[in-house]
Amino acid sequence: MASTPRASFPIFAPLARLSIGTRLFLIMAVALLPLALGAVVANRSLADTATEERNRLLQKNVDDAALRLGSAIQNDLAILSAAASQIALGEDPAKICLNLREQLGPQQTRFAALLYSSTTSPPACQVGAIPQALRQAGGDASTPGALVVPQANGAIFATRGRVSVARALAFYPAESMLQLADPVDDVPLSQFDLRSPQQVLPLTRIPTNWERRLNAVMTAQGDVAGLNLDLRFVRPKQTPPEFLAQIIPFITVLAAAGIGWLVVNFMLIAPLTQLQRKIRQYETGERLVPMARTAFNASEIQDLDQGFVTLAHKVSIDREALDEGLKQQIMLTREVHHRVKNNLQIIASLINLHARTADSDQAKLAYGKIQRRVDALAVVHRNHFAGTERNEGINLRALVGELAGSFEHAGNAAAADGPDIVVDIDNMHVSQDVGVPIAFLLTEILELIHLTRPEAPVRISAKPLADDPTRIKLRIASPALGPNPLLEEMLADGIDRVMTGLARQLRAPLERDTAFESIAIAVPVFVPAKA
Repeated sequence: MASTPRASFPIFAPLARLSIGTRLFLIMAVALLPLALGAVVANRSLADTATEERNRLLQKNVDDAALRLGSAIQNDLAILSAAASQIALGEDPAKICLNLREQLGPQQTRFAALLYSSTTSPPACQVGAIPQALRQAGGDASTPGALVVPQANGAIFATRGRVSVARALAFYPAESMLQLADPVDDVPLSQFDLRSPQQVLPLTRIPTNWERRLNAVMTAQGDVAGLNLDLRFVRPKQTPPEFLAQIIPFITVLAAAGIGWLVVNFMLIAPLTQLQRKIRQYETGERLVPMARTAFNASEIQDLDQGFVTLAHKVSIDREALDEGLKQQIMLTREVHHRVKNNLQIIASLINLHARTADSDQAKLAYGKIQRRVDALAVVHRNHFAGTERNEGINLRALVGELAGSFEHAGNAAAADGPDIVVDIDNMHVSQDVGVPIAFLLTEILELIHLTRPEAPVRISAKPLADDPTRIKLRIASPALGPNPLLEEMLADGIDRVMTGLARQLRAPLERDTAFESIAIAVPVFVPAKA
């Protein structure tokens, strides 16, 4: 199955510009993020479960307290109702009161009570210290069954006896009702209230500034003799441990991704970058030092660095051997060119000796032609290893100047000296394959000028081509190259074929312009090799 090209996922293109450490950090963070979210959800669920359990316990506490308080009050009212009914039936109030106090015993200290035998008569019996609020409520036969009296810091409960005209009222202070309720759990920053539709009586007291913080209410499911028992408390805020439980998963994800990023950067990226810099800055022959082995660098990268150092050392040894072999080869080549040049000079000298002993001018002329061609080849070999020949080739200006000088001082039958030759060539270089045909071609052209019009001046120039900087236009201009019957005769005698063959070696046409009295040809220039 063919792999999908990366270009088909443009969403990942920005990641390619990030470092591998940053990419690893992002990948680990994204991969671990669902686990962190799951842990947060689980912690939140546990916290909600704990809150629900706490609310359940608080509700049970309030319900149990309301049940205890309501049962105690109902028991007391039942006793008071029976005593009031006995008085209403005509029994002695003093005797009933005495029996009532004996029956209540210590319980009579937790409330105060008034017993009435009729709706209009004064109290027939009283229990405990009667507060003014209770007396006022007793004087009103329409007093409801339960009445919250905040100004008296208590609550009044009324009940009727078996006889309809008999009734009893009991006043319970807030402290007594709190003792009767006896809440099991002591909830911090909480307050029990006894509430009627119109009034609220706090059973417990907390400072005013704390009371403002009470933001939750829990009401007992059962009433207290017609009143409601409330528990007001402070809803707990998120505690530091709960907050930590929420953020620790994300901190763990970031820590894991950060540790991964540090491990990759210190154990992989840093040594790889060091090795890359070492490879980029390496130069042949440089002595490299292996990477220091530390506990943080990956052993595989250290082994790779050691392998590169070993390879660089072997390359340096091989390069030194190649350089030494190249030096020897250059020396041998230089020696060969030097010996060829000496041999050509010897041949030229022998030809010159034979020319001097020749019987006819025709023979001397033939010897002179041969000698100049041999000299031209010797000039090429002499200039081949001159200066910086390894990088630049043969200096064209020196080559042309030496050939021109040989013609300026050449002896012949027509004149004592050769033509006046001007060389207009910049510092250009050609290879040996180009230098030899140029030397022979210049020799042939200068020979034609020398034989047809010895006194004619000559100008040799070379200019770079505008459309090809690697080639130059070599031009020989002289009045002798214009309309000249003798020149045409000599060209037709075979010299033209020789010149055409030399131009073919230069792979360029030979351009003769009789109107401008010149012959030109485009030749390649030697391009030095980069170091």
